[in-house]
Amino acid sequence: MTRKPEESLDCAAENRQGRRSGLQLNDLPIDVLGLIISRLPIGDAIRTGLISRQWKDLWRDHTMLTFSRATFPSCRMLNQQNFIRRVDSILQQHSGVGVERMEIKFLLRNARRDIDRWVKFAVASKTKELILDLSDLTRFFMLPVMVFHPYLDREGFYEFPCQLLDANNGGSHLQCLQLTSMYLKPAADFTGFLNLKRLNLIGVNITDEGVQNLLCNPNVLEFLEISFCRMLTKIHAPHFLNRLKHLQVDCCPVLEKIEMNCDLATLDFTGSSMTPLIFATTSSLTNDSSVICRLFECSNFMLLNIRKTDILDYAYLLEIAPFMEKLELHVQITGFFGQKDQVELALHILCSSTVLKNMVINPEIAIVPHDAYRPPKRGAHNFVDGRDAAMEFVCKADHRNVVEVV
Repeated sequence: MTRKPEESLDCAAENRQGRRSGLQLNDLPIDVLGLIISRLPIGDAIRTGLISRQWKDLWRDHTMLTFSRATFPSCRMLNQQNFIRRVDSILQQHSGVGVERMEIKFLLRNARRDIDRWVKFAVASKTKELILDLSDLTRFFMLPVMVFHPYLDREGFYEFPCQLLDANNGGSHLQCLQLTSMYLKPAADFTGFLNLKRLNLIGVNITDEGVQNLLCNPNVLEFLEISFCRMLTKIHAPHFLNRLKHLQVDCCPVLEKIEMNCDLATLDFTGSSMTPLIFATTSSLTNDSSVICRLFECSNFMLLNIRKTDILDYAYLLEIAPFMEKLELHVQITGFFGQKDQVELALHILCSSTVLKNMVINPEIAIVPHDAYRPPKRGAHNFVDGRDAAMEFVCKADHRNVVEVV
């Protein structure tokens, strides 16, 4: 039996209408709509209220609050005053509960009252992750600015209110805290962050005593980053940090010493000076041996990631290579000239790193700083060819065929 053309058209129209009706978002339960909108950036979530009256208030329970220039794309001239006004407007309309992550990324100066108000909102809403980036620089540009503008005017810098987030003032829900471009002055009576697992301090003005006060009380900190902090000369934790497994220290120009009592799994260090790294542990050590010996005996030190401009500064750390599962050296070598210390270091790496897969030796000079060592020229009485030295001394000791001279 065949259908009449009119009946076929009616059926097709009904099918199209049925398919359309099945895709209507308004038919979804409110809690499902709220979940969908919560996955959007806060700016887009707010704009969904323009589509339907039913959606007007759904964004008020948004759990991810990120405020930056990208949050307000329609505002071409977004100055500090406009930014503060817009953030305040959103936070005043938000329900103030269930915030998982709150981020402020904008260049702000002389705005302490406003930022304090936002930090209090984060505490009251039981925020788990708080990011305050008050710089207009990306991480890539922080080092050049610190080097070429060491006395950059910091008038109007925000001072983070540690007392609002300590264990006695409701900051117990915070698990991750990242601070960029501000002052941090924890007092001696600071009680610590009760449940903080990750702390990133980037371009923060903090003293040696301030770091010690931050780490003075027992805590559950697992990851600590201290980068581009130009005032620090020493990083010291007075007590055993039993949960701390990951430490990152990056480009602190006057840092002279790192001394901590912890069992690290990873260390990521970038620096240009000879900085002693002292990591004592509460292991079964009974003698008063040197710190480096203690480091040798720390068999659970899993990953050492060191980036230095002079690899020879940290040659002694290769003594712990047999205890590591992975050793990464990110170094800048300007040339292999066949000097005695260069050959000895290459041989030491070759013999100590039992799982080494590849060693590349390049006599060519890549970068020559103004004060760098310059090898004798060919023809001089003390000239040594780096390639010949590598072939004669290093390659002959290579019984695993991992050395490559280029």
